[in-house]
Amino acid sequence: MQTAVATVKCIDFRPRYLDQMVELGEERFGEKYTSESKLRSYIEKKDNICKLAVNGEGDRLLGFFLMHRTSVLGLAKEFKMKAPEIERVIGDNRKICVAKSLVLQKDVEKGGIATKLAQRGLEKAKSKGFYSCWSPLWIRKDGAIPAQNVIERLGFTFYKIVHMLWVDDEDYKCIDCKGPCKCDAAVYYKIL
Repeated sequence: MQTAVATVKCIDFRPRYLDQMVELGEERFGEKYTSESKLRSYIEKKDNICKLAVNGEGDRLLGFFLMHRTSVLGLAKEFKMKAPEIERVIGDNRKICVAKSLVLQKDVEKGGIATKLAQRGLEKAKSKGFYSCWSPLWIRKDGAIPAQNVIERLGFTFYKIVHMLWVDDEDYKCIDCKGPCKCDAAVYYKIL
């Protein structure tokens, strides 16, 4: 059942929401999707971006959006692609970021919060001088791609399907696979 949220605030990361972020990530994506230490390490990196959506009172985390800086070689490794295929899209522009996670509480989906979160994250990425943003969208076993509408609404272009993108993360137990993640990813990119 969808919960109406009168006021939503999009804010930069605040440590008080760490526990709720871990809980939400695991609930929506699976066991060991993230942890407090992984999130702290992620957020401490200078060019990484973490946007939170909280209710008007600020006591409940509604969702979060994580982005990180990478290089052509880093992107190639992370997305199981080859550097020349990335370079065909970005040319000599080396300032690249990855939209890693976009997640919402189930009861607030379809209310525009994900779009607002991603939009704020992309604005911040552009202000930091990033040229392009790449995003691996989870393709569930039923074929649904949860963030597809949001990403396409924000002007991302479909690039390719990557087979079993997350299978190498041995600790992560995907909620769809009930164990190591064998899900595919739809890779999208956007020139900022």
